[in-house]
Amino acid sequence: MVALLYAIVGHVGGSGYIAVMVLAGFAPAEIRPTALALNVLVSVIATVAFLRAGHFRQRLFWPFVAGSLPLA
Repeated sequence: MVALLYAIVGHVGGSGYIAVMVLAGFAPAEIRPTALALNVLVSVIATVAFLRAGHFRQRLFWPFVAGSLPLA
C-alpha cells in the first residue's frame, strides 16, 4: 500500500517503508538495508514498466544525466 501511494506521485516510498517498519517493531539495524532493498526493487519495477510502455526517450535522458552528475 505504501509503495502504491508513493508511486502515484512518482516517489519510491523509502520514508513510508521506514515508518511502517518502525511501527511494526523492526530493529533499527534491519530498517535501513530493508528500506534500501525495497526502494531498489520498486525503482526497477517502475523503470521496466516505463520502458515497456515506450515512454523512454534517449534524446531527453542524456541532458538530465549530464546535468545531474556534477550535483550528485
